[in-house]
Amino acid sequence: MSAEEAAGSSRTPTGVHRRTPETAAVPHRLTPTSARIDEAYRTFQRTEAATPLVESLPLSRRYQRSVHLKLEGLSPIRSFKHRGALAAVQALAERHSRVVTASTGNHGQGVAYAASRLGIDSTVLVPENALADKVEAIRSLGADVRVVGTNLTEAQQAAEDLAVHEDAGYLEDGEDPLLMAGAAGVMLEILDQLPSGGTVIIPVGGGNLIAGSLLVAQAASSVSVIGVQSTAAPAVYDSWRAGRYVEAACDTFAGGLATERPGLLSLDVMLRHLTQMGLVTEDDLFTAIALAFRHAGVLLEGAAAAPLALLERCGPEIDGDPVVLVASGSWISSDQLNHALAGGNAGP
Repeated sequence: MSAEEAAGSSRTPTGVHRRTPETAAVPHRLTPTSARIDEAYRTFQRTEAATPLVESLPLSRRYQRSVHLKLEGLSPIRSFKHRGALAAVQALAERHSRVVTASTGNHGQGVAYAASRLGIDSTVLVPENALADKVEAIRSLGADVRVVGTNLTEAQQAAEDLAVHEDAGYLEDGEDPLLMAGAAGVMLEILDQLPSGGTVIIPVGGGNLIAGSLLVAQAASSVSVIGVQSTAAPAVYDSWRAGRYVEAACDTFAGGLATERPGLLSLDVMLRHLTQMGLVTEDDLFTAIALAFRHAGVLLEGAAAAPLALLERCGPEIDGDPVVLVASGSWISSDQLNHALAGGNAGP
């Protein structure tokens, strides 16, 4: 695929697309083992509670199948990001007194939360377009927050440079095996809470959540995994379809999906194990936010709405009963919620 074709692939029609995994490929040397994933999960369980998995009867009636919501927005930081952060920051705390990262919001909260719990300092660089409420939440957890760059890629480069300059530990979402191992705990909990398995739809940003979930799902034949991104932030989708690293422009309101590039480690796992991925529009995300609020009484941020948006747009293309929608976070501004409720076609 040429560079021009790669850039144009973000215009691929919405829907669920399929790809044959590269099963013969040698796993990346940093890919978390099942033992490391189990260890991260045990570390998490010692101090943190599981998040609920609940069936929504209104959504089940709407889609004529059992629809469950994995409510990561009910965690202490209102997203799943503390799972991987606790494992990764604990390892860094053995060598550093400070950890540095970049984030549009939820990852930064996870790192700040973990650093506070483990007694080390944290610095989080956020891009100019980060949601103000999320930035304040990171600061309230004790982090030194700095606004740097116009997008996440610029903030990540600045964070990496700062970590070298200050001899601090550096974490990048999508590139750290312990972040991935910790995020895998979401799928482990789903399997505990719903032993029958089913189809699990997962929003994709940096990629740790879906990559960790895929690693867990390899040992559970009853589970299939579908990823979903926005057409306004399709870099990981484009890379997965092309079978190689592809950058793409990012213009989504959903901070958890807002990346211009895939994490190389998470992309490696996706290329080897992910068979289905979908794209939805920004309007689809707002529609799903309204649907969740009106039909299930649940607050979803933009990224967390992506699985429901895919089910709403592409239900007949999605196999499986039950279906689990990973509601990855609940950080939504009042303006975003009002916009969704005013303009989202939430149906009857």
